[in-house]
Amino acid sequence: MSVKKSLGTTLTALRREAGLTQPQVAGLLAREGFSLRPAAISKWEKDLTQPNASQFLALCRIYAVRDVLSAFLGEPGALSGLNAEGRRLVDGYIRVLLASGLYAEPAPAPARTLPLYHLAASAGTGQFLDGDSSEPIDASGAPESADFAVRIAGDSMEPEIEDGRIVWVRSRDELEPGVPGIFIYRGEAYCKRLRTGKNGAQLLSVNPSYAPIDIREGEALRVCGEVVGLGPMAG
Repeated sequence: MSVKKSLGTTLTALRREAGLTQPQVAGLLAREGFSLRPAAISKWEKDLTQPNASQFLALCRIYAVRDVLSAFLGEPGALSGLNAEGRRLVDGYIRVLLASGLYAEPAPAPARTLPLYHLAASAGTGQFLDGDSSEPIDASGAPESADFAVRIAGDSMEPEIEDGRIVWVRSRDELEPGVPGIFIYRGEAYCKRLRTGKNGAQLLSVNPSYAPIDIREGEALRVCGEVVGLGPMAG
């Protein structure tokens, strides 16, 4: 029946196997951002105190511990049947494989962000998509066609688009009638649907409490983009 070694006993054995003194370990820990005296290492090894989780992981790096279960708990692991030389060879092989570039994990894709504009704050300027009044927002869940996001203020498009909802928008200069979009008219920004007919064009709300906005002949209606999806509620 094997006797499980204490944490301190294991740390002592790993340090000696690495050929390090307690002052040297303290110096290596300092490079990891831990300012400790050699006496702290001694207390760990005597089981008087224990390293915290961050310090423990740093020790594992310093002692080149790859099989934590085997090293500290005595439980079988991938390297549990190898002696020090065998573990050294495995470690060297791992470095060769990583250096080849053929077996390395692919780097995570950078998070996709889009500019988020605040619709209400931009009303009256007519320039909210051209200026600097935006902030980046996580767009990992946005449709691929989306180019920017707008925070909606008001309930004119409820229940389809709630007050405070962020919408994903595809940049467009023209929209088909009935398609929800972002428009600038008379210097104010709107999220509406466009309707055209023999009597001219109108911006329509979904909420019946809001009357259509008539686009007067000769006045410019700027189309900023098409609403292509709903994002999160604004925080």
